[in-house]
Amino acid sequence: MPDMKGPTKGSGPGNRGEAMCKGCGKIFTPREPHHRLCPDCIRKDRTPSSGGRSTLPPGYPDYFEAGHVLKPEYVTSLAEDIARELGQAWPKMTMHQLRAFYGHVKRQENALRNHRPFNEVLVEISKLKPIASERASKAKIPDCFREFIDRNVDKSKNEDAFLFGFVEHFQAVVAYCAGTIRER
Repeated sequence: MPDMKGPTKGSGPGNRGEAMCKGCGKIFTPREPHHRLCPDCIRKDRTPSSGGRSTLPPGYPDYFEAGHVLKPEYVTSLAEDIARELGQAWPKMTMHQLRAFYGHVKRQENALRNHRPFNEVLVEISKLKPIASERASKAKIPDCFREFIDRNVDKSKNEDAFLFGFVEHFQAVVAYCAGTIRER
């Protein structure tokens, strides 16, 4: 009977870029050579920076005060708190990801200003939720940013809430993120 060492030689972890997960022992292909956990163990071990609680205030967002004026905290303290959270969250939020979402919002703002009907723009705004969900599930954005997108999209049910609430608030968050998010 022939020796079986030949056909199986070189088929263990470490070959073809594979590694053994330190969490479950399963063979996986790491994204980076220094990664020691498989994607499943990373998802299991990941804990939101808030300990599982939402860091967004209850009732958030309720953009407007009486007289349809944006509450100042949406462009000051609340925006700064959200930016700080994004800077500390796992997985790391990158300016690239943040700008991708913000760019989509700004394109929809421009579409409205160019007289595109709000019901058509609402469809485009709503697409942010599944995109954020997909990126969070792949650990490309933190869960707190997915929640930020979900809540603000849900509240953008009319043109004023979108233009004078979500867009203004998101712009302030992006501005504060310049000081909290560091590129890898």
